[in-house]
Amino acid sequence: MSDVSFPPVSRKPWGEAIATFFTCLALGPPIGGLVFTLALTLNPGLGGVPHAPGTGIGEALMSALFLGLFAVPFSYLIGGLQAAATGLAFAAYGMARGRPSLRIALLVSAVVFAGAYLAGVADEGEVLPVMVLVHVVPTLLCWLIIRTYWRTASS
Repeated sequence: MSDVSFPPVSRKPWGEAIATFFTCLALGPPIGGLVFTLALTLNPGLGGVPHAPGTGIGEALMSALFLGLFAVPFSYLIGGLQAAATGLAFAAYGMARGRPSLRIALLVSAVVFAGAYLAGVADEGEVLPVMVLVHVVPTLLCWLIIRTYWRTASS
């Protein structure tokens, strides 16, 4: 009998990449929609959510959460492509190098925001800081989740 040895097979993390993509696609748009609704509610000077004057922050938050029920389904129409791009970028980085770092998360967020801004999706002059938050907060929250899927780059 001959001893046949096979070269080690490199393991491609397809499961982690698919989970990363779908996590960003599923969670990114609703988080962004809620961030948008809450930011406009907490800063009425931006043309925020209508509520009776003098009713306080509690009434404003209740209005925002109620409107969030409608913002979440529409968030997939507005932010679905951006979330898919974010998930694809995280998955590609994970396949190439391992666990995405915070620096990569912020870079991906900036690139996706720039793409949305240039495409006219995030082209809202007076609410530009809100639109930055709408892209950064979901990216960071998704990053906190997906980083548990990946091994460190050194392993």
